[in-house]
Amino acid sequence: MFKTLPLLLISISISCMASSSPEITKIGDVKVETETDMTRSEDTSNADRQGSLDVNGIMAKVIDRYVGHTEVSTISLMTCPYRMKNNSLSCSSKPRKKTVKSLTKSYGDNLRDSKGLMLIVSPVAEYGIGVLQYDYTSSGKDADQWLYLPELDQVKRVASSADAPKKGSLFGSEFALEDMEKEKIEEYHYTIIEESEFSGHDAIVIEQKPNLERAKKSNYLKRVKWVDRENYVVLKEDFYELNGELLKTSLSSDIENIEGIWTVKKQTMRNIKTSRISLIQYTGVTYNLDIDDEYLTQRILSDSVFRENFLNSLGDLKVADNMQESSSR
Repeated sequence: MFKTLPLLLISISISCMASSSPEITKIGDVKVETETDMTRSEDTSNADRQGSLDVNGIMAKVIDRYVGHTEVSTISLMTCPYRMKNNSLSCSSKPRKKTVKSLTKSYGDNLRDSKGLMLIVSPVAEYGIGVLQYDYTSSGKDADQWLYLPELDQVKRVASSADAPKKGSLFGSEFALEDMEKEKIEEYHYTIIEESEFSGHDAIVIEQKPNLERAKKSNYLKRVKWVDRENYVVLKEDFYELNGELLKTSLSSDIENIEGIWTVKKQTMRNIKTSRISLIQYTGVTYNLDIDDEYLTQRILSDSVFRENFLNSLGDLKVADNMQESSSR
């Protein structure tokens, strides 16, 4: 059975700024959009245009969007319970933060399969806790996830059964382990709801419902995505419980073109039911470094010396990559 992770976070402060829609909140010094009251102006010609849109084709561009052969970054993950007062959001108790090293490597046809690693590097008390994930988009096989807890010195496989969904969250945040898996088009039914403007972007709003087989393994009745028409980044996503009620909302912001790849640098997840909010902020994002496959095996979780060598090597890889770029100019 998957053991629930503790909150692995260091102090932050959250304060709100009065504004019109969208509401802007500060998490530390970081501005984030936190509510669903984003600008949406429905076009009366939506029905005509939707008939000409291929929803599966759009979702293929979302899921198979090029994100490099490898991606390395540092993640700040912040979480706190919140309260709403006078249309403002603030922490109701002391928030916490953790810092994570993240690595993803893509494989196979059109780089559709991937292996990913997330390792906690602070706070010290939680150093070395990690998650390893393999996604098999090409074959249709269910994603594999492994969790390592140093206090138990065990690598545990996190799995869903044939008729029960996967439980657990990413390091105690409002991002569920299911949310981290790469979707497979054939497991869902997609419907275009409308085309609208969302936070200054032209977006396509798509409802996503699991098919009968996938529904047995999902915690959600449906999800609704706001997809940027220009770059196919998911700007917003609503997650609905099995009873049909809205559970949580994810918002992406600070979207930047890095090395020709549209990159989300901030993502919030607000849980309506638990009144908790999490923020992921990516820094030092680097693509297409030469990463050895051995660093994406279970050994990286349990072998502390091997893991330290890997973490130390990341800086050297970035320096070598920068030198190569400079010499090629």
